[in-house]
Amino acid sequence: MLLSHTLRYLPAQLIGPVAQFAAVVAWTHWLPPAEYGIVALVMALQELVFQLCLAWWSAYVLRYGAALGTDGRAGQAAHENAVLLISAGLQIGVTWAVLATGTAPLTPGFLAAALGFTISRTLTTHLAERARAGGAIGIYTLAQTAGPVAGFALAVVLARAENSATAVLAGFALAHAAVLPILWLRLPHTGAIRLDTGIVRVALAYSTPLLVSGSIAWASVNGIRVIVERLDGAVAVGLLSVGWGLGQRLLSVAAMLVTAAAFPLAVRRMEQGGPAEAYAQVARNGIFLLAVVVPATAGVIWLTPALVDLLIGAEFREMTRVLLPVAALAAAVRNVRVHCADQVFLLREKPGILLKVTLVESAATLAGCTVGLLAGGLLGACLGCLAGSAIGFLACFGAAYREGLRVPARPVARIALATGIMLMPLAWMPPNPGWLVLVAAIAGAGTLYLAVLALLFREDWPGRRQPA
Repeated sequence: MLLSHTLRYLPAQLIGPVAQFAAVVAWTHWLPPAEYGIVALVMALQELVFQLCLAWWSAYVLRYGAALGTDGRAGQAAHENAVLLISAGLQIGVTWAVLATGTAPLTPGFLAAALGFTISRTLTTHLAERARAGGAIGIYTLAQTAGPVAGFALAVVLARAENSATAVLAGFALAHAAVLPILWLRLPHTGAIRLDTGIVRVALAYSTPLLVSGSIAWASVNGIRVIVERLDGAVAVGLLSVGWGLGQRLLSVAAMLVTAAAFPLAVRRMEQGGPAEAYAQVARNGIFLLAVVVPATAGVIWLTPALVDLLIGAEFREMTRVLLPVAALAAAVRNVRVHCADQVFLLREKPGILLKVTLVESAATLAGCTVGLLAGGLLGACLGCLAGSAIGFLACFGAAYREGLRVPARPVARIALATGIMLMPLAWMPPNPGWLVLVAAIAGAGTLYLAVLALLFREDWPGRRQPA
């Protein structure tokens, strides 16, 4: 079931991120580091605004939306209209307040583009989560892909006329704003606006610890940009953000190939069979997650020199070559925690434990980043963030183990063995490969990995598993 659901979600997890990856590569050739640094900061700010203003409602909908059914979701549509309108007003205030403390000049055009992008992207993100909660995979796919793809196209057109952060953000803002009405109309909706304080209380009771922990978690991933901007300026943020952003995004995409379908299955197991079956599903999800994240991380680290030389603009190339492997490893560690161990406490409605873990991770990450930046520059900052993510990983998995989660060691060892064998053809690749050689090496390594993995897990082939 997990595999079939994962395949159905696959287009949503690949198309949008591929467009975002292409955008990062394009901006390294078209934007100066200072302008790219501003784009990276605003995009990071949008994620913070979502956590502060709307994530509480999205978390409630994702956890309980499936149990409502179509009629129940339609009944909440008027209430959701009120929540989204209030959220939009809050987003304007938070975005303006944060931008006012930064170094970017708040011209009317830049402010309009930043606000438009933040609000439209935040609302689109929520509607995608609402579609996922209801199993509307087609709508979820539209929400996840239309904005990034059309936004990149519009941003390219506008950036060709003016190589600035304002042009890039305006392109993405227009694309996300255009797709919002389509998503709203395709989900259960109404024109009425009515705030149900009872639902608000229930949603806040469940989601407030998640909101706080999510906001703190934002600092674990994006705090490095803020610290670097304050200490070294926008140019340093631009040089940092290519390697750090690509590493984070590549591994987040690898994780989401599995996790978009995984958590709703665990919720279903919890409702049907209780904690024991839910934990068993989380463990299965975790093994599947590792089977994707471990080889992806190893491949990114091994192929960094070749990928950077072929893709990244000259001004960003040297720093990206140094930072990308560390960023990929930090993202892998964090994504395995978030999409495996964290699920235990979401299922048991114990978000307070996640808050404690997130506080520990964020404090360690920010402290490590600051000390690392002062002692070793941008590489030191990234290594400090990696250390903080590792501390959070150990703390969360320890708590999940005490709660009852058991991830068997044998499948993990098999995945590690298959990954080691996968790297063999990459070791034979020449130092400066062209596109054809690189693509052939990646395809060969991926095919070899899948073949070895299938052989090592042959008892799980269809028709060979014994009924439980």
